[in-house]
Amino acid sequence: MAHLFFQVLAVSLSILLAAPSFGQGVEGAIQIRVLAGDGGINNINNNVAAEPEIEVVDSSGQPVAKATVTLRAPASGPSVTFFGASRVATMTTDDQGRVRVTGMVPNTIEGSFQIEVRAEYNNALATTSITQSNAVAPGQPRPKRRGIGWRMIAAISGAAAVGIVAAALRGESEQVTPTSIRLGNVTVGAPR
Repeated sequence: MAHLFFQVLAVSLSILLAAPSFGQGVEGAIQIRVLAGDGGINNINNNVAAEPEIEVVDSSGQPVAKATVTLRAPASGPSVTFFGASRVATMTTDDQGRVRVTGMVPNTIEGSFQIEVRAEYNNALATTSITQSNAVAPGQPRPKRRGIGWRMIAAISGAAAVGIVAAALRGESEQVTPTSIRLGNVTVGAPR
């Protein structure tokens, strides 16, 4: 009897482990093909990146239009931003199942990194990664790190000081008088 119990338990567990979780995609129903950009070298002197092109296909190799493709670059170390602002970009494939990632800008840190790629269509999910490197172009000087700099800090500090002085002077010349509001036969606020 115990032997039968363990067989039923083993079959039940294998069914639960093999079935996808509710709300998650089925791995393998779609595939990601990286057509360009894998192994790309980004020129950090000129802010030029090797822009990836990605194709999403179904299990029979047919293009998947309107699949959602999300790219995620590393948050630290060598990396890129999309459209100069974000480490994450989400796009939709065209009728040929493709997206071309434009507007990538490398940071100034040299080295290799991976961009995570995730494609979703209905309940299907596929993931892969694109390996790229940030490098200084031969014969060009290493770029300076981009930062706020002392001039920007001085300008912000000066503007803040002017604002504080103006607020203090305005406070001396203006007096705030209390007001009241009458709601029905109830008065709210300071008496006149």
